[in-house]
Amino acid sequence: MLDDSGAPLYRQIYEAIRRFILSGEFAPGRKLPSTRALAVELNVSRITVVNAYDQLLAEGYLEGRTGAGTFVGAELPDDLLQTGARKKAVPARAAPGRLRLSQFGELLAAKSLHAVREQMTATFQPFQNGLTAVEEFPFETWARLAGRWQRNPTRSVLGYGDPQGYRPLREAIAAHLAAVRGINRVPEQVVITSGAQQALDLTARIFITPGDTVLTEEPCYLEARGVFEAAGANIIPVPVDSEGIDIAGMPAAGARAKLVYVTPSHQYPLGVTMSLPRRLALIEWARSAGAWIIEDDYNSEFRYAGRPLAALQGLDPAGRDLPVFETRLPGFAGRVGGCFYGRAGFDGRPFVADRPGGACRIYLRGAFCTPRQANANAI
Repeated sequence: MLDDSGAPLYRQIYEAIRRFILSGEFAPGRKLPSTRALAVELNVSRITVVNAYDQLLAEGYLEGRTGAGTFVGAELPDDLLQTGARKKAVPARAAPGRLRLSQFGELLAAKSLHAVREQMTATFQPFQNGLTAVEEFPFETWARLAGRWQRNPTRSVLGYGDPQGYRPLREAIAAHLAAVRGINRVPEQVVITSGAQQALDLTARIFITPGDTVLTEEPCYLEARGVFEAAGANIIPVPVDSEGIDIAGMPAAGARAKLVYVTPSHQYPLGVTMSLPRRLALIEWARSAGAWIIEDDYNSEFRYAGRPLAALQGLDPAGRDLPVFETRLPGFAGRVGGCFYGRAGFDGRPFVADRPGGACRIYLRGAFCTPRQANANAI
């Protein structure tokens, strides 16, 4: 019954008795030795046998009778018993069929698996994107900031946090991006995510109804396209040239598009920057068509010279632009993603607090704040 497998002794006894019961060697109603007698026979402590019996009793394999002893359960599920007679009488079950997913899951599996990329920091490949010089990260500064919060955490950050993200971090990001990128949003309109991909998925779930038309750059970031396709969108590619996306060259079918996805600061994968005339033309088209611009601020922080370019959102007085960002600034731990939803209402209150922001809060319920405190200080 016992071996040198390294498993706990009580677990070996439990597994052996359970196996005998399921195989039919221990028939229902059979009396088992007392815990003291079995402990002596196996040369183990009595508590070891007691633990094994207790587990079997809890799972219904054994039953105790006061003053009589311990017996194999009289009523065991027939389909668990693996006696020889039953193996011959009952045909083997057919192999499980294809796992049935939801419509969203099926679309995601069919449309976006081709877009999954290897981005492990420890494995470098030629021309691999999405990675930074991690060896330049200020680990000492980060450890000091993180340690300050971990040693004396407040009660409010040890439970569920604000679904939109830790407010001081949202305030710091809003102030930073307003100064550096020209993005005019208040903290109430900032939603913190684990990265740009989660922000895109959140945007697709909230804004896209199956059958809606979405314009994308051609070529474009495949993982974004996969998210929109999985949400049921009808994708219409728009050509990109040396000045960025050419909205004037949009196919006629795209005139009623609900969203347009662009990477104006650093077009992925071609690397061009959208010119000012193209930016203004895109904003004007979105205003007249009642469409939303999903601005993926890809690689905007990385510059060989000069300040980062202003975001498209800063040119959009009507508020049709929804910036999506994923920052890898040296002050951050890893990646911090996020998005800005809504526009200011006529009374100055952020639109986000009403509709898209409320939907975001349902999806993001339960965000944990502690690591984000250090990020807020790092900025």
